[in-house]
Amino acid sequence: MHQLLITEWFNRVFAGPVDGVLRMLGIHPVHPEAPIPDHVAMQLVVVMILTAFFVVVRMGLSVESPSGPQHLMEGIQDFTANLGRDLIGHHYHEYLPYLMVLGMFILVANLLGLIPGLESPTGKTVVPLGCAVATWVYYHIQGLKKNGPI
Repeated sequence: MHQLLITEWFNRVFAGPVDGVLRMLGIHPVHPEAPIPDHVAMQLVVVMILTAFFVVVRMGLSVESPSGPQHLMEGIQDFTANLGRDLIGHHYHEYLPYLMVLGMFILVANLLGLIPGLESPTGKTVVPLGCAVATWVYYHIQGLKKNGPI
């Protein structure tokens, strides 16, 4: 079984606990010594990259002297806000944090595929499907909050 180097590392460190949790849930991995597939490891890398970026932005927040990452984040926020305003309408600001995180996750996930030795997690159907299901659930929860059950 061929795996990316980063996936091999994740499996070396976390295979035991992950296999234990999967077995408690009644899931028996084909390869118990390597239960973490490449697309899951790459999603974890995306989450770590975004978390590090958010921490760097947060540490450098300033009104008087904004940092480069702050400018980048403000640009992303403006782009997403304009898109949200055009597509959603006047209540777009309520959904802006979700839209920004989802958009940044998809962007970074797709860009990872350009780095040699890594692959894009969105190349596996289950990752975009997971994003779609999460968005569907979020959409309906927000609808129930606004309108109540019908």
